[in-house]
Amino acid sequence: MDMEMLRLAESAALLAGHALKDRRSAWAGIENAAGHDVKIKADRMAEEMIVTLLQRGSDHPILSEETGFIGAGVGEKRRWIVDPLDGSLNYHLGIPMCCVSIALYEGLEPILGVVYDFNHDALFSGQIAAGAWLNHVPMHPSATTEIGAAVLGTGFPVKSDFSMEGLTHLIGKIQGYRKIRWLGSAALSLCYVACGKMDVYQEENIRLWDVAGGCALVKAAGGVVTMEEANLAEHRFHVTAQNGRLNVI
Repeated sequence: MDMEMLRLAESAALLAGHALKDRRSAWAGIENAAGHDVKIKADRMAEEMIVTLLQRGSDHPILSEETGFIGAGVGEKRRWIVDPLDGSLNYHLGIPMCCVSIALYEGLEPILGVVYDFNHDALFSGQIAAGAWLNHVPMHPSATTEIGAAVLGTGFPVKSDFSMEGLTHLIGKIQGYRKIRWLGSAALSLCYVACGKMDVYQEENIRLWDVAGGCALVKAAGGVVTMEEANLAEHRFHVTAQNGRLNVI
């Protein structure tokens, strides 16, 4: 049954991803901007496509970035978690670092995850205890064992603390790494940990839908993920994902 759900998530991600790539000129316009957050037409259009297909193929409720809870059933433990377009501003600007993210969770435990990087036709998929794949070829985290040799992926969530104290805290967490990468897409950063291109992903106060698919992939690939509640009502977490060989603070 879980493999059927994985195939359903792959189909939904591919459907939305192909539309996002083909219709960028029509969908990239900004519909709403508040502070550091930007919403574009593509977010809404991709969500409609994904939700329709997931509801057609399963009875699980959905938590999606644009709409929130959809079809939440009483006592339902499993739920889809959807970010129809992670990296919306990149998409708007024509920067090819954005993706579709879909995950199935039971509570806060991942069951499976799919992330589709439609700009590079890279389909990341994984199921806990079954494995993880990049375009259906098995993938694994890196073998890096020292922080000083590791590459960290991170970013600034919408509600980041840009005070001197907040920035000093961030510098203290990242300065020991060999290199830092800021992609503008948490989901893609996590995919790169899952497939060994990066060694660690770490971000504070990140929304669950931004990381749900990628965290599932890291765990399915054999990596280690920790999620600490920051603000459960707003679905915010402090997240660390790594290859499982590093002593990450």
